[in-house]
Amino acid sequence: MATPKERLDKHDREIAAIRQLLRSGMRLLVQNQQMMLEYERQATETKKELGSLAASQKAFIDSLRRGGNGHDKSHQIT
Repeated sequence: MATPKERLDKHDREIAAIRQLLRSGMRLLVQNQQMMLEYERQATETKKELGSLAASQKAFIDSLRRGGNGHDKSHQIT
């Protein structure tokens, strides 16, 4: 049977281990929050780039609908 001092030492080690787990968990939480902020920043940036790409794509499609080879049809010799 364990003496009171041995039991107290065991509890002290358990408490120290629990504290270490809490510290590790808090570090992971902070890292996760930083990663989420970076993800949100990148998502916002991607959204802006997609808007720009959509405008460029629309302009390209509109130019294809006009046809021709880049020359203005109103100045052609008939």
